Amino acid sequence: MSKIVLDAFGGDHAPQECVAGVALAMQRGFVRPDQVILTGPSDGVLAAMKAQGLAADGITIVDAPDVLTDDDTPTDAMRKKPRNSIAIGIQQVKEGRAGAFISAGSTGTVVAAATLGLGCLEGIRRPAIGAIIEGEKHPFLVVDVGANPMPKAHNLAQYALMGSAYYSAHFGIKEPRVGILNIGSEELKGNPLVREARALMKTLPILFHGNVEGLEVFSGDAHVIVTDGFTGNVLLKLSEGVAEYLLRQMFGMMQRAGVEPQKMKQVKAEIMPKVDFAEYGGALLLGVDGVVTICHGRSRAPAFANAIRFACKAMQAEVNRHIVQAARASALPAADPNG
Repeated sequence: MSKIVLDAFGGDHAPQECVAGVALAMQRGFVRPDQVILTGPSDGVLAAMKAQGLAADGITIVDAPDVLTDDDTPTDAMRKKPRNSIAIGIQQVKEGRAGAFISAGSTGTVVAAATLGLGCLEGIRRPAIGAIIEGEKHPFLVVDVGANPMPKAHNLAQYALMGSAYYSAHFGIKEPRVGILNIGSEELKGNPLVREARALMKTLPILFHGNVEGLEVFSGDAHVIVTDGFTGNVLLKLSEGVAEYLLRQMFGMMQRAGVEPQKMKQVKAEIMPKVDFAEYGGALLLGVDGVVTICHGRSRAPAFANAIRFACKAMQAEVNRHIVQAARASALPAADPNG
């Protein structure tokens, strides 16, 4: 298996939780020390490793002395701080020293660095972030959840292709049902972008499900739901917020009702893997020439450990090869002068 690069200084709780996630991933057998590369200021990475009891030998540390802050834009990261942990990590993948990169840093910076540094896959014009969420009937994939807030119709059509190929490779479903998020199920519903994208999707070699209303997102039959990055990001964060709110309410009511702690623990053990974002660890940046996983900024050790497992699975499933094959088989028209 190719090596995995982890941005040790990306996220709200870096580098401690990032390094703790590596330790947890090794403990669970997801990865070996010689398969891990950590990027960030070397002194800070070594200090975090020492605090976690991780030996310096085995794990590779690549120095990235430029530390990014919340105020740094993607442009600042590339021009003013070129030796940051994201850029250096992407470079490791570009130069073939690793097959995957993981970061909980700025989503915009990761997308920009990966797009410019790795380039897009053959036939793909814009990357998209695909997030897997547990639904009532099966897991479903939402594409895009933040890479491109203002896509064109052909971008959405390519998201459908990529999402179908990714879901098929990841879950082994031969023909996943692909839908487009809309305000109604009727044919003429939606804004011009959605209607045009829907017409394009009908021509693609995918199992097109049609429109998906908000009420159907979690309970419906679609395996892949396509939308623009702005709407997808709102959907993702809203669903997480609602889930956390309902869990707080439910366990509070159970406690006030006198439910035994052991039974509450059993319920929690069963429901948390279905609603906790840490279960998958991160979302894949689809369409770039490498495996790039974007984690929540608030990720802690379990999320990073699962992101490592998630990236390993994406490499083993050869997700990018499936996407290129799907793009070659598509019949999308050429872009007009406006893209």
